[in-house]
Amino acid sequence: MPGLNSSLYAVLANPKRVGDQQYKALVHQFGLDQPYWVRFVDYVQNMLTFHFGFSYTTGNDITTEMIQSGRLYNTLLLIGVSTILSIITGILLGIVAAHKRGSSLDSFSVTASLATSSLPTFWMGIIFILVFAINLGWLPPGGTVPASWNQGPAFVPNLLAQIPVRLEYVFLPALTLTLFTYGTFVLLTRATMTEALSEDYITTARAKGLPERIVLMRHAFKNASLPIITASALAFGGILGGAIITETIFNWWGMGLWLYDSVVNNDYPVMQALFYIIALSTIFANLVSDIIYGIVDPRIKYE
Repeated sequence: MPGLNSSLYAVLANPKRVGDQQYKALVHQFGLDQPYWVRFVDYVQNMLTFHFGFSYTTGNDITTEMIQSGRLYNTLLLIGVSTILSIITGILLGIVAAHKRGSSLDSFSVTASLATSSLPTFWMGIIFILVFAINLGWLPPGGTVPASWNQGPAFVPNLLAQIPVRLEYVFLPALTLTLFTYGTFVLLTRATMTEALSEDYITTARAKGLPERIVLMRHAFKNASLPIITASALAFGGILGGAIITETIFNWWGMGLWLYDSVVNNDYPVMQALFYIIALSTIFANLVSDIIYGIVDPRIKYE
């Protein structure tokens, strides 16, 4: 029903606000005239088939709007890029910090990671917009694509020409999320690597004359990687939920901004759908991490 919003609840709570026919039509449309067990079965079936109903704000099918509007693609692009960068950067810096423990490089890495992880994303986003977009004019202050692209297919360039433009728009929000999240992987990698480097098999590997790179990566990091795998899987598990604050600050047309708008507009079907997807992604990420455990560490066996 186009234009449907939260006033539906007021209508259902007070049938005198509308005519009897309209009230009965609304009750029948939403299945409220069915027994409770029938409604519960329909609810479970709709969740398993990803049929989330219709948005109160736009009246569109939620699953269709999620895909065709580009929100899902934009969130996968932003959160995917920032998550991969934060994991790679954090792991590499954590390994170096553990190897150079007590050095100035170690102190700088730990201090920088703690500082960026403590700063609010909205503050970093505003500072980046002020410096790079407003003062220097190097990058756009927000949005996903230029406004002219929304005027029709004739204004959208070919795919090759889109790449540098999209990189300009994704750079600042991706930088904000990367700086906010990479510190977790730095500290976690440093802690697990420091413990692994103190083990006897590391001393044995060095006594055999193995290169330090082999000792760090094949021996120490492999045995210290299980907690990092869990953290990485959970980070990827939150991709579909989007980054609510960052997407709102940069007006990024993604799932996080959609979730924020649905909360503001009391769009309960959209909120329910997005929370369900976030929970499902987290469960799937934990399952993947458990499978990777058995691949990385042969001591872990699943019956």
